[in-house]
Amino acid sequence: MKMFGLNKALSFLLCASLALESTAFAPSTTAKQSHALRAAADDQVVDEATRNARIMAPLSSIIAAVSPSLGLVSPANAAPSASAFEANMRKNFPGALTNSAISLRVAAALRDRGYTPANTLFGSSLCSDEINDTSESLVGDFQNKLGTDGVFNLGGLGGLPFVGISGMGAFIHHVPAEGKIFIVFGPHVGISDKGVVGQIERVGQTSISTSCGAGIGAYKAIMGKKGDGDAETYLGTKDFQEEYIIAKLSDRLDPLKGQEQSNESITFLTNKMYDLVWEMMRSEINAYTTKDDFWKECTEVTLLGGIVVNRGHGSGVPGGEDFYQPLMLKSLTKDGESDLYGEVFGDFPALAAPHRAAKYV
Repeated sequence: MKMFGLNKALSFLLCASLALESTAFAPSTTAKQSHALRAAADDQVVDEATRNARIMAPLSSIIAAVSPSLGLVSPANAAPSASAFEANMRKNFPGALTNSAISLRVAAALRDRGYTPANTLFGSSLCSDEINDTSESLVGDFQNKLGTDGVFNLGGLGGLPFVGISGMGAFIHHVPAEGKIFIVFGPHVGISDKGVVGQIERVGQTSISTSCGAGIGAYKAIMGKKGDGDAETYLGTKDFQEEYIIAKLSDRLDPLKGQEQSNESITFLTNKMYDLVWEMMRSEINAYTTKDDFWKECTEVTLLGGIVVNRGHGSGVPGGEDFYQPLMLKSLTKDGESDLYGEVFGDFPALAAPHRAAKYV
């Protein structure tokens, strides 16, 4: 009788969970808008579908708690790893998923929207650091799942699309006839095996390295701390990308001045780096999508924005896939802009937007 009662309770919880889940995955609807991409406030990242996911989380916890009594323990119900890397990743970049999980979800959504290997032009604006260009990188995963042969690299230091208007124009004009464009973008940050945000173990090196070096270098310059080497040597055109990052970050890092470097301060910095990448990306995209002739060549542009979280791959480090914290997923057509975030990531209770709005100081 006790088992029968537990089964009934579990069935009720499962039904309730599934009902909410169907709402969480419901396609979002957006009224027709301007062809220009809007600057989204932090609280606009989360839609109704994602808020429903917060209700699902307690139900999922209850199901996981009673499942062992019914002999239903599975890997999904097992206790998460308590490694320092994963603990600090979850704390500082909630909602981050492995590269393969991100590419699987987004590629499925793109296929539903008519993206195929033959009609898709793929671009990326990630930092030029080699740790973002490996066999297990996010870009590589997307190429495999989308079936695209190549990728147009838009990003420079920090992931900013330093190709500029001219480079973006060259990229856009490579789109297949009546084809579609997909761009993944964002800054990156390392988390060491010991859980230090902004540090990473690299293959072949015995000492810890910084990641993102461009972002942390700018942070140190703004905080008045001397970085590696003599910064004066690289002023002018010899280091214009880093100078641009320093100039654009300067006022945004005021809340961190006078504080010691910490996991929280580098997380704050990384989120500000994301803002820089998105602002430049939006400006370059809008330079073309606001022209009527653009939509004669291209039928849709989809943008995935977020933060790449690198893990160490040095000697004695477990290694494994990097992660990506999705912060935005938008699609733009001649009829306007659509928010796809809730449709693809709405089942996650650990959301990015409230975290990005948090005060670290």
